[in-house]
Parts: sequence; structure tokens; C-alpha cells
Amino acid sequence: MIQLTTTGARTGRRHRVTLGALDIDGRLVVVASAMGSPKHPAWYHNIRHNPLVTVETGTETFEAMAAIVPDRDALFATIVEREPGFAAYQARTPRLLPVLELHRLDRVRRMGDWLAEVHDWLRAELKELRDGTSRQLSERCLGFCAALTRHHTGEDTAIFPMLARQFPALAPTLTKLGEEHVAVARIQEEIRRLVDTETDPARLRAELDRLASLLDTHFAYEEQTVVKALNALLPAPG
Repeated sequence: MIQLTTTGARTGRRHRVTLGALDIDGRLVVVASAMGSPKHPAWYHNIRHNPLVTVETGTETFEAMAAIVPDRDALFATIVEREPGFAAYQARTPRLLPVLELHRLDRVRRMGDWLAEVHDWLRAELKELRDGTSRQLSERCLGFCAALTRHHTGEDTAIFPMLARQFPALAPTLTKLGEEHVAVARIQEEIRRLVDTETDPARLRAELDRLASLLDTHFAYEEQTVVKALNALLPAPG
């Protein structure tokens, strides 16, 4: 048994509930069964709006991110093998009982921390680029834009879809971040055009300043909203 504390979707207040949890191959799993009720339990609705939770096991208390598991059917079958009562709960209701994994947040370097480090590197590269001479400006612009494009493409094609599947509450945030990627790409395209023509260094610097301003806001928002979720799911590369 664990105590799970969530944040109310409508009230913003903290709510504490006692749940049965299972450790399956090192994964801490809970089922939103409500004993076969036709409606999802309130704590599940709260998690759909804010996946950050507090878990109390009786021996320790820690923060976690509650994620919808990608392998729900296989995991539920294992749950039923261990606790047959969940099969009875599923039989009582037409709704598919959600299965969630509680990903512990710890202080080990994780994917979200790595993402913030990449942002710091990009910030430093852009600052050095803007502070350089006109000759350096033309030589290094395309390299920086290529690195930034690879970073955003990786987020759009891999990281954001993964977060959207497991943390539905992040959907509006991920949509906003994706739209900002499009805005960044437009500025990058103008920078590439100006580098190719080599006719307007003042305009090129102005576009770099505009890119820096947008990225400052974009990176800060992304770090505020998705770092904990990424830390919950994945270790840092390498």
C-alpha cells in the first residue's frame, strides 16, 4: 500500500489517497480501478492534468511522475497474474482500467538535465557567434543553424511524441513548443539566405539577435515544463 498525493485538476489543492501498488521488474505500478466503478477515480483525473505526484511507501517519501504506460495490455496481464482481483474489477466496467507507472525523481543526472545542458551549449555558441567578427559570423552561422535544427528535429520526432503518450497533461505545452520550433526555423531560413547572399551583415546580426531573444524564451519555457518529465523517463545519454 502507498499514499499517493496529487494536485486537484480544478482546485489546485493537494489530495492524498491510499492505493495498492505493485513492483513489477523494478517498475512501481498502480491501476486506476476504483474497484470497477464506471468512472475513473478522481486521482487519475488529477494526474491527467498534473503528473507530478508525491509517493509515501511507509519507509520513504519521494516525488514521482505518473505516466501512462506504453505497454498497458502486457503489463495488466502481469498484474492480473499477481493480483486476480483486478480482473474482476475490469469485468465490472466497460472502461479500460488505466495502468500508470510512478517514475521516481532522484538526483542522478537524467535526460531532462542533459536537455538543459544542450540548451546552455546552444546559448553559449550563439553568444560567441554574435560577439564575433563579420567574417566569423558568415563562417559559423550555418554550422550553428544545423546544430539547432538537429536538436529541434530530435525533439519533434522522438522526445515530444514520447512525452505526449505518457504524460497527456503536457499536450498543450508540447504543442506550444512545436509551434515555437516553426518560428525558430523561419528565422533560421532567413539567416541562411543572408549568409548565402553576403550582402547585408547588419541585417544578419539583427536576425541573430531576434533568434537569440526567441530562443531565450523558448529554452526557459521548455526547461520549466518538461525537464522533470524527461528526468522521470530516461537516463542522460552516455
